[in-house]
Amino acid sequence: MIASGADLESANPLVTVHPLARQVQRHVLFVTLARYDSALAPAPYLARRWEWSGDRRTLTLHLARGLRWHDGVPTTARDAAFTFDAARDPRTGSPRAGELSSLASALALDDTTLVLHFAAPQPALPAFICELPIVPEHLLARVPRDAMRRDAFATAPVGNGPFRFVERVAGQRWVFERNDAFPAELGGPPRLRRLVVAIVDEPATKMAGLVSGDLDMAGIAPTMASLAASDPTLRVVEYPISLSVGIVFNVHHPALADRRVREAIS
Repeated sequence: MIASGADLESANPLVTVHPLARQVQRHVLFVTLARYDSALAPAPYLARRWEWSGDRRTLTLHLARGLRWHDGVPTTARDAAFTFDAARDPRTGSPRAGELSSLASALALDDTTLVLHFAAPQPALPAFICELPIVPEHLLARVPRDAMRRDAFATAPVGNGPFRFVERVAGQRWVFERNDAFPAELGGPPRLRRLVVAIVDEPATKMAGLVSGDLDMAGIAPTMASLAASDPTLRVVEYPISLSVGIVFNVHHPALADRRVREAIS
């Protein structure tokens, strides 16, 4: 059982902003076409190989066979094409739409071949190939794009990843169970039988849950690290993160509307 400081918002990758929800989507409930290796370089995942055209405007990806949605329907290149089309549709309101702004079209030639055409040459594999999980066309094509956030799929999803959705209790927990049919080519079934994301917003409650054994893992405030380290039953793990920080100006403010002021601040 791991702790999250807030509810996961939505299980639909097309509309999610919550950081932990995105991690659950990418690594637990769904799969992406590619994934990052330990050096943050794109590595094959659902897409086992790919090649660029000479002008680097067309990317052809060849997908693995045998992966099924948790309702038994095969995962195909049509699901990937649908995912990218929905994500770049303004009606969906996807926070990832900007990442797909250079994508001109997504076409499934057959069950395992996906062709992406770009408006301009691409210097590298676009980030959305590794970061946007594929969603099921057969379940979401019926949903109006502007209703994606409100659809029942957001809280009762059908994935195709190493864990399948079991239940959600709003404001309390999300429960996932091992997908024993997850293909060996993609890593096979996980070792864990069950994964629970518990919603715990109070730092002191998180710490109490760790000490009692009710929680197996939780992010804690740096001020509590020494307390956790003093408990022989706990292990504190420090890890680097890749984080971008920026300043967004409110240009409706009279002072900030002046470009010279913004340049001086930056």
